[in-house]
Amino acid sequence: MTDAHPDSPSGRGDAAPAASQPGTELAVLSRAEVDLLLAPYTVSLQEWLKMLLTDAEFPEVEQDEIGIGLLASILTAETSEEALRALDLQRAKVLAGGEPGGHSPLLEITGARALRSTFEDGPSCYAIVQATILATGERIQFTTGARAVQAVIVKHIGEGWLPFRALLSIRRQATQRGFYPLNLEAGG
Repeated sequence: MTDAHPDSPSGRGDAAPAASQPGTELAVLSRAEVDLLLAPYTVSLQEWLKMLLTDAEFPEVEQDEIGIGLLASILTAETSEEALRALDLQRAKVLAGGEPGGHSPLLEITGARALRSTFEDGPSCYAIVQATILATGERIQFTTGARAVQAVIVKHIGEGWLPFRALLSIRRQATQRGFYPLNLEAGG
């Protein structure tokens, strides 16, 4: 007589069922493995600074150009909420009102990731910035290619000054080339 296994499908002593059906297990990558896969697209702090010091214009990054950044945000998320929120990226210019003289609500900038841009006619890098809208407590992410915004964030990361509070603002007057650049202004 065989010993009955209470978890057997028949309840008559069959062998215990396998832990999962073949093909239903999902291999989960470690944070180090994800970082390794994203390495060709990720920009170090020093590379980020070098890219900002070039003569290239840094217009706002279009939503269609952020595919790798979106994947990076999802794959490096530390919680389910962060992974789901990664799909809700905003453009900095839209967050600042989209018009000259516009500004965002007061933000607490908590982090950023610089990525190489694969868009041939645009800047060589852009940033995905993590922030909280202080008035509502809503945690957001936004993209920016704006040189001044990225430079402020690079300085804060390099000095260990995160988090910090600021407003995104759009310059009221155009540059000689007709751009209305974004800036970060001190806030609250």
